[in-house]
Amino acid sequence: MSHAPLEPVTTPNPLSFMNKLGPLVSFYQPPEASSTRADHQPRLIIVASWTDAKDTRIAKYTTKYRAMYPAAQILLLRNTMSCQFRPSQIGPAMKVATHVVRAAFQTAVSSSSPPLLIHIFSNGGSSSVANLYEQFATTAGHNEDKRLPPHATVFDSSPGIYQITRAVAYMNVGLPYFQQLMAAPFWYAFAVFWSAGMALRFLPNSLEHWYKSHNEHVGNAAEVRRVYIYSADDAIIDHKVIEAHASEAKRKGFSVALERYEGSAHVAHLRKDEDRYWGIVRRAMETYRLER
Repeated sequence: MSHAPLEPVTTPNPLSFMNKLGPLVSFYQPPEASSTRADHQPRLIIVASWTDAKDTRIAKYTTKYRAMYPAAQILLLRNTMSCQFRPSQIGPAMKVATHVVRAAFQTAVSSSSPPLLIHIFSNGGSSSVANLYEQFATTAGHNEDKRLPPHATVFDSSPGIYQITRAVAYMNVGLPYFQQLMAAPFWYAFAVFWSAGMALRFLPNSLEHWYKSHNEHVGNAAEVRRVYIYSADDAIIDHKVIEAHASEAKRKGFSVALERYEGSAHVAHLRKDEDRYWGIVRRAMETYRLER
């Protein structure tokens, strides 16, 4: 008795609703995208994912955003390990994203909430958005604003700076405990070498540049509110570094809120308390002041 061969089971891509515009950029436009007044409804949401984030993890956020703000367009900015070691490739990849942002705001905005929501995850997302500031400013025409449209920013486990122990923790992600022990001498040697290279200026300190850009770059000058979601239990991003960034932002006049979780790991705050997490995002959109 013969049996028909079993068909391989394929899992549908949870991000198949998005159109890929480039290696790091995807875009979703709903059937009826918002272009007029819609209180507390962003016209565009930028999701800047962490390094090498899996589609299933990203989809937890994009799916919720489609439910919360069904008329909003969604722009996904990805990041890879290659981007972290060769940061010069990020900027050119963000050029296509600037076209999407400008196209979304060709008509006037009339809303009591920020028309743009930017959601940044870890240093991967921080690097994408920092390069978006740069590309948006440098590609602006003579009569175009160099600033991104008025927006609220959600920083999830971000931004961070280079620290040797945190760099080792980052490189250990996904490795079994025994392999982490075996790799530790190599990781520490590599991290010390990289630190020395930055100190001697033959390697770029990209993390510091991206870290500063959120408080200093003209491309972010129209931000109207930001919130940091973070935890002291994050092994990759030091919570004190995030709090220092928030303090500096306040001194520079940004509207800042801090939401500290207890017991949640890096980019895992959503899993710790989902209701609280999305409540934070809603408040970021609804608590709005036009000028800072």
